Amino acid sequence: MRRKRNRQNARLQALIANGAHEDHIKSVRRKVALLQYDIRCAHNKRLDERESNAVNKIKTNSKFFYSYAKSLSKIKSSINMLFDKNSEITTDPQKMADLLQEQFSSVFSDPNSSNVSDPVFPPPDISSPLELEEFQISDEDIIKAVSSIPVDSASGPDGVPAVLLRNCAKELCLPLRLIWNESFESGTVPSFYKYSHIAPLYKKGDRARAVNYRPVALTSHVIKVYERILRGVMVDFLEKNDLLCDNQHGFRAGRSCLTQLLSHVDDIVQGLTKNADTDAIYLDFAKAFDKVDHRLLLSKMKRMGFHEKIVRWIESFLTDRKQCVVLNGVSSTEAAIISGVPQGTVLGPLLFILFINDMKLCVTGSIIRFFADDTRILRHIYSVTDAEILQYDLDCVIRWAKSNNMALHEDKFELLIHKHCPQSTFFEHPFSILSQTYQVSSGNILYPSRIVKDLGVMIAADFSWTSHVSAIAQRGGKVAAWVLSAFRTRDRVTMLTLYKSLVRSHLEYCCPLWNSSKIADIQVLEGVQRTFTARIAGVQHLNYWERLKALNLMSLQRRRERYIIIYMWKVLHARCPNNLGIKFSNSSRHGLKAIVPALAKSCSQHNQTLYDNSLAVIGPRLWNTIPPSLHQIEDPLVKLTEFIRTFPDEPPVNGYCRRNGNSLLDWSGNKAASLLSGWSTHSMAR
Repeated sequence: MRRKRNRQNARLQALIANGAHEDHIKSVRRKVALLQYDIRCAHNKRLDERESNAVNKIKTNSKFFYSYAKSLSKIKSSINMLFDKNSEITTDPQKMADLLQEQFSSVFSDPNSSNVSDPVFPPPDISSPLELEEFQISDEDIIKAVSSIPVDSASGPDGVPAVLLRNCAKELCLPLRLIWNESFESGTVPSFYKYSHIAPLYKKGDRARAVNYRPVALTSHVIKVYERILRGVMVDFLEKNDLLCDNQHGFRAGRSCLTQLLSHVDDIVQGLTKNADTDAIYLDFAKAFDKVDHRLLLSKMKRMGFHEKIVRWIESFLTDRKQCVVLNGVSSTEAAIISGVPQGTVLGPLLFILFINDMKLCVTGSIIRFFADDTRILRHIYSVTDAEILQYDLDCVIRWAKSNNMALHEDKFELLIHKHCPQSTFFEHPFSILSQTYQVSSGNILYPSRIVKDLGVMIAADFSWTSHVSAIAQRGGKVAAWVLSAFRTRDRVTMLTLYKSLVRSHLEYCCPLWNSSKIADIQVLEGVQRTFTARIAGVQHLNYWERLKALNLMSLQRRRERYIIIYMWKVLHARCPNNLGIKFSNSSRHGLKAIVPALAKSCSQHNQTLYDNSLAVIGPRLWNTIPPSLHQIEDPLVKLTEFIRTFPDEPPVNGYCRRNGNSLLDWSGNKAASLLSGWSTHSMAR
């Protein structure tokens, strides 16, 4: 059809050029228009068929549906050109692969650096040493490790697909067990399992600059099977002997960005309620995972008490590794990996947190918290002496980085000063800024910022969450607009599936931390959900509160409170660390009630409000609204959701809102008592 249209177009141009009769030209032009219309209809029909095919597989083949959705969200573009050292453009695939290889290899640390010094921390007291029996792997270990490999994972350099290992796990148990038992006993990792294929992934900036790409490594699934088994042994040893810094929340079970941020913010709020300023310095490591010094890492593992066989195997695992960049089907020259924890491996993240674990020892007067390499140090400031102590600890961290062959982006350090009394006239003096600065090793001065992005959350100096709420609402709104433009259907199931998976996740990331009680913030977030649901077929005529009921959705405000209650349940059942000091009391009548902390005395009303809205206070209050029958159940999600739905859900939105609020805490007195009674009766009947 397109060929026919092109021929008619050519004919039309020829008629016009030759001065043909007007009626003849109109006739041909009409044929071109009709052909163009037919082409457009055929194209739309094909899009509708593809979309309908994907929608029909939402429940039977969710992977196919989400692959289709993602194919519409991004335009995949290959690397077409790069600047070389001489700032000249090259389009040759081989040269571009070599340029990327050179860039990725340039970040390695120098193992012969003169600044490196051996670790000096004292050997820990090992109460549960590793026994030789723990290194013997069984068929059950192998099957469990194989089943944890995602079935759609890309193959490594050896070409062994994940689906083959998963489908033939029982048959492959014996050869895998023989290979890795022999490897562990001899302390040797076969060289072909230490080879990586690197795929460049664009970050930001000029696409023609190799520095704006980061490497994504593909390694063999066969060795990952044994890595998972060995990692389990190592983690058990570390946890039983309490060897990891308690303030490290990265790559540890039960810990996450949320637990890290909650602990960090709670430290600051506790200081504010004691009328202390809190200075928090956010550090920035340069290519931290790529700069781990292998010799230092092995030395630290020995001092931590790891069995010599593990240290020997890890040494072979780290040394003599090679990588090549694969670009457009062309491989670069090989390059040796002389530092860093191997990317794309199971053991890499664990080895990294082992390497930086002793950084905690150089900070003696302040609080240091980690999420992998994201590090911040803070101290409550009562006097100039406290600021000097924080400066000293900052200097110690910088010295630690140099002696451990790591690099810091000191020009990217950020400082937040949380003032317990922002209206103090002292800060209006001309030279008061000098008391609010810190110095880094380069001599540069670190000045306070108004807001810092920490693990994806915008933390303001005054702890206002409005900036963060605005940012995530804007991000969620953009994704919602893309969904509505990319998908033609307004079917309820399809729209809700896309909304829950692609849009709502942006609006709820770490929400127990920043759960805002401001009506304006609540309205901004609810506005995203309100706008999206108004486009779903069959509910456009309903108002927002009615749409929530019709679509069986909770308001975002209610969902945030639900997440807080779930977090309290995790604390109660030790599924996550209790760094906030939450306490429970047990009684035969009321069950496990959370103890609401006492009011913070002698602090300003602003700081009291911050404290009352923190999870350490709001969490116990929300927990005490749920019935005792939900306290000890194994999985509270279904029952908790059923209970929460018994309360009316009418969030504040522009144009109409409840007079007394929509929080679970607002449903108190006789109303809450009657609802609770009804729930208990309903629960017993079931």
